[in-house]
Parts: sequence; C-alpha cells; structure tokens
Amino acid sequence: MIFEKPLLRVVRVLYGDHPELPSVSVYFQGCDAFPKCAGCHNPETWEFNEDFSVDFESLKEHVISKLQTLLKTYEKVSLALLGGEPLSFRNRRYCYLLAKEVKETFGDKVVVIVYSWRTPKELLNMNIPLSYFDEFVLGRYNHKYHRNGFPASANQLYLNKEQLIQILQIISARGTRYVKVS
Repeated sequence: MIFEKPLLRVVRVLYGDHPELPSVSVYFQGCDAFPKCAGCHNPETWEFNEDFSVDFESLKEHVISKLQTLLKTYEKVSLALLGGEPLSFRNRRYCYLLAKEVKETFGDKVVVIVYSWRTPKELLNMNIPLSYFDEFVLGRYNHKYHRNGFPASANQLYLNKEQLIQILQIISARGTRYVKVS
C-alpha cells in the first residue's frame, strides 16, 4: 500500500540526536513496534493518525532549508530520522525519499541517521534500500538499560552503513533473504 503523505509529528533543530553533530531531527508519527519500547520517550508518537499527514514536498523544502541554515555555521550536520518509527510500513517510503533528496542535495556534508526499534535481521525482510542512510541506531530502547551515553539504551546498536552491511551479509549467508544495499 502506498500512502500519499507522510505522518509527521515535528521537525526540530537540536543537539543530541546524533552523537557528535547538530541535527535537523524529523520525528515521524506512528510506531509499529509491539509491544512498545519500555520507557519510550515519545509515546505521543505511537498512534498512526492521519491528522499528522503532511505534504512531502513541503516537508522536504522545510528540512532542506533548516539544513542549509545549519551548514552556514557547521561544516557537517546530521539529518536524524526518528519517531514513532521512521521505518514503519506507513513511513518508510518517505523516510527513504527524504534521505535520498538530502544526500543528493548535500552529499557527505549531511550524515543521515535512522533510529529504529528493528534489529539488523529484521531489516532483511524490509523492501527499502539502505544507500542513502549513513548511520543507524537499531534495537528497542529499554529503560532498564538506560545510560548517559550514545545510544541511550545499552542494548541498542549504533552502526555506520558499512558495519550494517557486513552484519546483513553474515545473516544473509546463514540463509536469510538479502536486503538491497545499493
């Protein structure tokens, strides 16, 4: 099913959603994790609610404008895709398209980081190329593993694209479908 508009909770400029860089952070509305992550800091983003649908072109222009503003001060910045769940069935297409537009516009000046409750193995079953995503925070946030570092939960993985591809290739070699990485 293809949805005509992404579900979006908020776009913010802040520090903290990337371990080193200031970010334009896009919080998608709707989370398909079940059960939800223990101690989620954004429970208001869980519901898939069409009241939060936005025009993709407007979102893209807004994000690009905010990134341009940050790049006037910093050599390198981040686009953080969070939620809710940016890789949910409802949001993944727009997450990918936004990352694609940003990478084609800014190249390596913008690091695209995606937060997902999914594990690398779960990414194998998704129909989404990884080529425009640079970094990943994967795994469920769990408050009992909270730490004052990055990522916020010790059970989560923080991976760059090359590390994730290596993990996916190992999993794939063990008999699971392979994800498109180009």
